[in-house]
This record gives sequence, structure tokens and C-alpha cells, in this order.
Amino acid sequence: MVQFTIPGESVPWARAGAQGKRHFTPKRQSDFMGAVKTIAAAAMQGQPPLAGPVSMDVRAVYLIPESWPKKRKAAAYWKASKPDSSNIVKILEDAMNTVVFDDDAQVAHLNVVKIYGPVAFVRVSVEALENTECQDSAGRPAAAGGLSGATT
Repeated sequence: MVQFTIPGESVPWARAGAQGKRHFTPKRQSDFMGAVKTIAAAAMQGQPPLAGPVSMDVRAVYLIPESWPKKRKAAAYWKASKPDSSNIVKILEDAMNTVVFDDDAQVAHLNVVKIYGPVAFVRVSVEALENTECQDSAGRPAAAGGLSGATT
């Protein structure tokens, strides 16, 4: 298992910009990806990338906007606004390719949480799923071919 924390708010994945026929990755995005790659490499401590299926857990913590009234600030916990969870994950997966795992297609289990807190950061945990059985929401082993509640 590898775990690391990126200080500050997550930068979501964005489409490449273009100037005429030339396409480019926005600077803010490439800077964030570089930071993720550096921090992830340090957390790997020289180990090779994980092989096989992996589980990825992402906890993105955002600062409560100063403009919010005290009552709203006091009730703030879940962040149900942009950036989308999928765009947070995409930039992290792309940055961790060849460092934490060989290919982001290896992510077979994913958990993402977006919340408010006193300090902004993104915490990422990745672990191999070798010999780990999938469970349904009640913690029971899920039958091969579908989780409980799935229809065929």
C-alpha cells in the first residue's frame, strides 16, 4: 500500500487548450500533475509500480468559502459542487501512471470523498487487490458476476 498527501486544493483534469493547430496542457494542470508525480514517487520509496488490479481511495478536502454566512459555514461538510469527482480522479490517475501503477486501467476499485475542512489537501491511498474478494455494501462477499442489487 502507498499513501501520500498533496497540500492545497485539487486541480481538476481539463481538456487540452489549443492555439490554432497546436494543443497544450494548461499550466495549472501540468504543474499539479508534476507535484503529484513527485510526491507519489517519494511515497513509493524506490519500489516498482504496483502490478495487477488496485484499489484507490481519494479524500479531497476544500476550504470553506469566506463569503459564506456563519450558519452555512457551521453546517458545511460534503462538497457537492465542482470540481467533479471524476475529474479529480482522472488527473491523479494520469499523474500516477508509471509511478504508482503501470496503467490507470488497473484501478478496479475506487472511493472518492469531497469534503470541507480547515486545511485544503488531497490524500491518496492505493493498494493491490490481489487475493482480495469484492464485497457488497453490507460487507458480504459479492457473487462473481454481480453485486447484490444488480439486475441481469
